[in-house]
Amino acid sequence: MTEYLVWLQKALGAGNIRAVKALKVFGNAENIYRASPLERRAAGIFSPKDLGRLGSTKIDTATRIIEDCRKYGIDIITIGDKKYPYCLSVIDNPPIVLYIKGEMLDFDNTPAICIVGPRKVSDYGKKAAYSLGYRLSKSGMTVVSGGAVGSDYYAHLGALKAGCKTALVMACGIENEYLPQNAPLRKYVLENGCLISELPPKAGLTKFSFHIRNRIMSALSLGTVVVEAEEKSGALITANHALNQGRDVFVIPGSPTDKQYVGSNALLRDGARPLLDLSDIFNEYIPRFPDKIDIKKAFEKPEKSVKKTEKSEVHKKLLNETLSKEAKIVYNHLDKHKFYPDEIGGTDLGSSEILSALIELELEGLVRALPGGRYEVTENN
Repeated sequence: MTEYLVWLQKALGAGNIRAVKALKVFGNAENIYRASPLERRAAGIFSPKDLGRLGSTKIDTATRIIEDCRKYGIDIITIGDKKYPYCLSVIDNPPIVLYIKGEMLDFDNTPAICIVGPRKVSDYGKKAAYSLGYRLSKSGMTVVSGGAVGSDYYAHLGALKAGCKTALVMACGIENEYLPQNAPLRKYVLENGCLISELPPKAGLTKFSFHIRNRIMSALSLGTVVVEAEEKSGALITANHALNQGRDVFVIPGSPTDKQYVGSNALLRDGARPLLDLSDIFNEYIPRFPDKIDIKKAFEKPEKSVKKTEKSEVHKKLLNETLSKEAKIVYNHLDKHKFYPDEIGGTDLGSSEILSALIELELEGLVRALPGGRYEVTENN
């Protein structure tokens, strides 16, 4: 039956709500495949475009997709399968096929939180996403995000640095080379969680990809945290999906005069919950998962990434695949104990890239921010 479900999803396209309706009417995907064009039309479910794609999509297409999944070590989980998350199956338009690489996490019995925000996230937003990812993971919760640059990256990084598992939901196929700069992150996630997609391994992006993907992120989670969002932000799409699915939405408030928080504050105005402290999340879910969430672990002092050691060992630590190329370049060009960002030379990086790298190095405990805009290399290096 997997072959016919893969065929159906490929024919109708990811996120097509009529796929689930058709399964209810016809009984299963094979019946849809074997139905005549007249029978499909008479069902009153499909649009003219759907009918055309059902007729033109060959079962061989599904066979090739399944072969590709075997080649790349990707598991296929179909709706109705015992591994398929119940929390995902109950939304209006659940994906009828999921492609999974890594360890499929138990979203129905382990509390999960989705963390979202912009790609061009502020310095404060980076720290907030990282801290949330780290502390929520330490407490026993699963962190879900989209693997993009910016907020997503720091949320996943926090979870991974906590030594916990995280789920990265992709808007393209798992083997697609979109965002090559985050390839090391995806590789590390594979060792500590899973990559999830609704699309075949090599599938690319469309203008609807992120909207379709975001409904999966919110559905797998008890609640969605918006780190920050401008007036028009993809994070708002995820938050709206969460609200429509009956999930919680938490928002970090921001200044009314800061454009980075226009969308965030609009969500708060419309009834989203302000996230002022992690207890806002814990108080909501500990009664439901008293044996899964441990607050004490969430507030344990993080272990420093680099202990007092030889310089060569520090460089070895920098090979950690969750540290970006830019951060490695900046660190290896630091020739003063205390310095201003514009004193870092010879990197060929722009000022914004250097600042982003310094934030990452600060989160890693390799440098420390000082008053007046200066930084210093930490003593334990």
